[in-house]
Amino acid sequence: MINIWELGEKINIKPKEDFLIRINRLISKNYSSKEKFYNQFKKQIIIPYNTFRNVLKYSYYKSGFYASLNVFIVCCEKLNIEKEELQLNIESYKTEGGYNIIVDPILPIKITPIFDMLLAHHIADGTVINPKRGRQVYFGYRQFDEELRRLYVTKLESVFGKILFNKEDYIKTTTRPYCPVVLSQLFFRLYKLNERSFLSRSARIPKEVINKNKNYILSVLLAFIIDEGNIDSTLICIKLKNPNLVDDLYLICKKLDYESKFNIKGDYGTLYILRNGMKKLFNDYKELIKIYPCAYLGKLDRKIEDGLKIYNRAIYKTKGNKNLILDMLKVENLTINQIAYRISMTRQGVRFHIHNLEKMSKIIKKGFIGKNNIVYSIKT
Repeated sequence: MINIWELGEKINIKPKEDFLIRINRLISKNYSSKEKFYNQFKKQIIIPYNTFRNVLKYSYYKSGFYASLNVFIVCCEKLNIEKEELQLNIESYKTEGGYNIIVDPILPIKITPIFDMLLAHHIADGTVINPKRGRQVYFGYRQFDEELRRLYVTKLESVFGKILFNKEDYIKTTTRPYCPVVLSQLFFRLYKLNERSFLSRSARIPKEVINKNKNYILSVLLAFIIDEGNIDSTLICIKLKNPNLVDDLYLICKKLDYESKFNIKGDYGTLYILRNGMKKLFNDYKELIKIYPCAYLGKLDRKIEDGLKIYNRAIYKTKGNKNLILDMLKVENLTINQIAYRISMTRQGVRFHIHNLEKMSKIIKKGFIGKNNIVYSIKT
């Protein structure tokens, strides 16, 4: 667990009103006045007296201001209040100079499988943003699918608390939601990472994460499937221009006993999670989302489920599939995807028959839809 005072030095907070009242009472009781208290500890408090006097008024926070966490840590230390009690009386917090606020915070922060899933999202499809004027770096997460984008923010909020973004309807209007600075810094600090740790060609999954239990490493793998996976019927493929990172994912698959293969070709590493591995992964995933619903795969959940259902249908093994495909192409020109969808068959199965029909000179390539979708036609 991570306490708020372990997040770094530049943390600003809004304390609860009752807690402020208590602090003021104890100062009056033990030191007679705020000024006497301040004069005795001003070297530790650092801020000017007028500012100190204001941060002990709740009206100060109603105006939208925040105060340095350090000021309240000093107050608690001198007034014999446990820091853990201070932590439970924080209404909201943010980074000094930051815009996005964590309200109703979850403190102390628990390192759950969703925490490591967020780390994996930042490795797979995140960008490290280094702002000007000496501000701390933070993560942006590129995601064009709105459902998956909202799930990313739900994950953040399940670990840290509600995030108050500075723009109205932020998630709907952006394709790159940000992880607030104070939270981004925690990922760097906890696993001793730096900006280079998130470069696409050199990133690795920290060994501390790979050595964790089933739910943690499964969550990491799911993040990469969301961001970098290609689901083709009963096969999941992850291909990255970083073979070492793909090898980390392969190691996770072996730890989880998912049937899989890994190969390197040129600068690319490719992980294939095979049919039996995909079935086991999907069963484990269903159990995981009972505990952590925000690990949901969105549209990919439905795609995997449909692929597994198709494989189990009798038509998958019907010997007449080749003739059925040939009859369809006599009527109209079609792609492999179009054929697979219409007859509820895996794309791998359709490809098998298409290649045989080509060898038999029964069909020909007629053109393309997009870059890679070949259109097939009957040979006349």
